[in-house]
Amino acid sequence: MTSFLSSPRLRSLASRTVPPIFYALLILFLALYLHSVDFSKLAHLDLNWWYLALASILALVTRYLGTLTWFAILKSLGASDLHLQKPLIYVYAKAWMGRYIPGTAPWILGKIYFASQHGISKQKLGVSSLLEAGLQIVTMLVFALSLLVFDKRLDVLGDGFKLLMVGVAVVGIIVLIPGVFNRLISIAYRLLRHKDLPAEHLASGKTVAVGSSLYLINAVINGLSLFFIAKGVDPTLAYSNIAFAMGAASLAGAASMLAVFAPSGLGVREGIQLVLFSLIMPKELALAVTVITRLWSVGIDFVFFGLSRLIAGKAVAAKSDEAMSQRRT
Repeated sequence: MTSFLSSPRLRSLASRTVPPIFYALLILFLALYLHSVDFSKLAHLDLNWWYLALASILALVTRYLGTLTWFAILKSLGASDLHLQKPLIYVYAKAWMGRYIPGTAPWILGKIYFASQHGISKQKLGVSSLLEAGLQIVTMLVFALSLLVFDKRLDVLGDGFKLLMVGVAVVGIIVLIPGVFNRLISIAYRLLRHKDLPAEHLASGKTVAVGSSLYLINAVINGLSLFFIAKGVDPTLAYSNIAFAMGAASLAGAASMLAVFAPSGLGVREGIQLVLFSLIMPKELALAVTVITRLWSVGIDFVFFGLSRLIAGKAVAAKSDEAMSQRRT
């Protein structure tokens, strides 16, 4: 059975079927995602496009910083010859689009499948992807709670929600302690593959520290981006609300990632943003912000995907052709 699963014929079949299925599911769920947008909420808005342009630049920075974080984690795990290779940036952008397919698996499996075509160890890709998801959720939660936990305005979400988020953050911190994380990963690998995971693929304290630091920077920039979207909708929004907006953005982002069966956290992110932003601006404008954020996020993701594909250019096609020829032989 094992020899069949690793056979060239099966790998060739996967190379022909996985990408089309990935793109078909992406198109389907993107269509459903956009269909849920209530465009009527955008009528009669007088938008400040300078603030929205600034928000877009910041958002694009977070996408590329996410790629840098992925590379840093992989390098810390021992992956060699990673110097922001253009094809791998495109791989990350392509897998990133998998967030719109329900479940966390498409995003993680997409990175593992597409990046492994470029010679990166699947074990390192698997460990790095799980570590990424954990670090991103915990970092955003800790950042959000540090800004909001003592803010009385957060009481609108209820004490139960706050306690749940604090509990998730505490459990997440414990799980991400290298000794605990490596133990859990090793047990899961042994159960799935019936052999031990080599120590060279395990995380270190440096891996966790570097990843957490980069995700913290990303959370700050992403929070500023959301604030300037709100500022673009309501120019009277005071700059004294920046910290609250950053906390709200990170809290909504972490909660949406925990909602693993919703495409890109559909409904969860927007719900939390609407409740919290209604505290710092008129509710009808806060509702417009949630609608614009949904559309704008899809647009930025497509810009990221398109730019990464354009920059990668012939390198991607050459690498794909080389991989395909190796499979045939």
